[in-house]
Amino acid sequence: MSKAKNKSSGEATTSNAMLCAGDYVLATKYSDGDPNDQWSVGFYNSTLDYGEGRERYQVVDGEGKQFRGNGFRRIKKISRERGEFILINTQNIQSGSRSLWWWARAKIGT
Repeated sequence: MSKAKNKSSGEATTSNAMLCAGDYVLATKYSDGDPNDQWSVGFYNSTLDYGEGRERYQVVDGEGKQFRGNGFRRIKKISRERGEFILINTQNIQSGSRSLWWWARAKIGT
């Protein structure tokens, strides 16, 4: 079993854009964004590289504490306004059937 390497550059490339440490993000445990799996709104910190395209993204809170030690599989940079919208709607998100990625692009105020 190979150990993860932490990319020290503080940057990550995702299908969405280049991320820098401190960017505000939405992160999900699995790529499908199921709201019943672990997810987080926080700050991108670093990337764990398990090799062969298997990366996990480290996300921290405002005090620098990790939300999930093993990281998240999918991540997207979001605005503060979008983050607040998602957090305000947490109960609707978790009781509904829509992916977190739907909420990441839903019209704010919906």
